[in-house]
Amino acid sequence: MLKRLLMPLFLLAVLASASVASAARAKDATGLWVTSMYGNTVECHLEQRGNYLFGVAYVTTRTGDHNTYHLAGVVQDGQVRAMHGAGHIFVGAFDGENHVSGQFTFKDGPTIALQAERVKRGITTPGGLQWPAGLGPAQ
Repeated sequence: MLKRLLMPLFLLAVLASASVASAARAKDATGLWVTSMYGNTVECHLEQRGNYLFGVAYVTTRTGDHNTYHLAGVVQDGQVRAMHGAGHIFVGAFDGENHVSGQFTFKDGPTIALQAERVKRGITTPGGLQWPAGLGPAQ
């Protein structure tokens, strides 16, 4: 009798943990993200391994100049934190599977609201990104 009562509870617990694991997997930021900032186009190629995030952002200015920024960060509990070596920081959260919103803070202090959309899932840089020595898990 006790087995009959415990079995449905056990099944519910298994289904709930599978749902939580599925939600955690949905927070993978790997892919091509796009946004604009002050009229400049930003394409950000991100790769995530575990909670670690590494990427390259290509900024095309309104005048046609191209700038490249390498960044590193973490994704945890639906939150994204990424930083460029010069001190620019993005802190945001997933608004859905392919949308993130947050605040971008320049190294000299100004902060602006920023939203980005993932336009392509998966590794988007030919050959994948090279993780800096000592950063990210070996996989």
